Amino acid sequence: MKKLLLVFPHPDDESFTCGGTIAKYVAAGWDVHLVCATRGEVGERGALGETSDEDFGQVRQKELEAAGTILGLSTITFLGFKDGTLSKLSPGELEDRVFREMVRLVPHVVITYEPRGITNHPDHMKLTIATTVAFQRFVLDVADLPQFADLAGARQRRLGHTYKASFEECLALEHAPRLYYACLPETVVGYLKKLKIISNESFGKPLEGTPDKFITTVIDVKRFQSKKVKALQAHQSQTADAQRLLSLAKNPLFMNEYFILRMSGYDEVFMGKNDTVSNRL
Repeated sequence: MKKLLLVFPHPDDESFTCGGTIAKYVAAGWDVHLVCATRGEVGERGALGETSDEDFGQVRQKELEAAGTILGLSTITFLGFKDGTLSKLSPGELEDRVFREMVRLVPHVVITYEPRGITNHPDHMKLTIATTVAFQRFVLDVADLPQFADLAGARQRRLGHTYKASFEECLALEHAPRLYYACLPETVVGYLKKLKIISNESFGKPLEGTPDKFITTVIDVKRFQSKKVKALQAHQSQTADAQRLLSLAKNPLFMNEYFILRMSGYDEVFMGKNDTVSNRL
C-alpha cells in the first residue's frame, strides 16, 4: 500500500490546502498520514472567547481528529510544539522531529506548504524549510540502504540504528519518494481577491499566489468536494475562515487542488516550458 505523508503546522491546514486530495487518495487505496507540528492553541477563538491556550489546544485537536475521520486519515501525529513559535526553534530541532516521522512511516509522497506558506505565516514558512531539509536527509539515506553492507563503519552504524524498524520497507520502495509543495495559483488568488473572499495582505505582507507556470500538478477534487466541506466544518472554532470560502459558489479551491513537485528523490524538479501539468501525485 502506498503512503502519503502530510506535514502541516496547524489543525485545519490539511483541509484547506488538500482535503479533497486526501479523500481522493484514500479512496484510491493509499494510506494517508498527517503530522501536525502544533495544536493551533493561539489561533482565532471564535465563539469560545477567553478559553485558555491549553483548553483551546484540546478543542482544536478534537476538531482535527473529527476532520481526519471524515477525510479518512490513517493516523494523526502531533509534534507538540507551541503554536506561533516554530520560527524561534533551535536549528535542527523541528527538522529532526519531521525526519523521524519520515523514517517511521516511509512515505512514497510527502506534502507540505510552498515556501511562503500560502499566507506568509511564520510557522508555515519554517515548517516548509524543516520538511524540505528532513526530506533531503531521508531520501539520501534511502538511496544508500541498498549498498548498506558496503558502507563505511560510522555511516553503516548510523543507518543501521536509524532504520532498524523500517529497513525492509525502505528497500521495498518501488521509486524514490517525492516531495510536493501545496500552493495557490496567482490566477486563483487574484480571482478570490477581486471577489473579496480573501484579503490583499496577510501577516503584514502582500498575499500572493504561486505563478501558474511553476505549478506541476493539479488534482481534480470535484467528486470529493463534499468531504472537503465537511472536514472544514469540523474545525468549528475556525468557521469564519471556512465560511468565506464556502460563500462562493463554484469556488475554484473546491474543484481543484494545486501542487509543485519540488523533489523526486534527491533531484530538484523545475517546471520547463514544454512540460505538461500532471493530474496525479
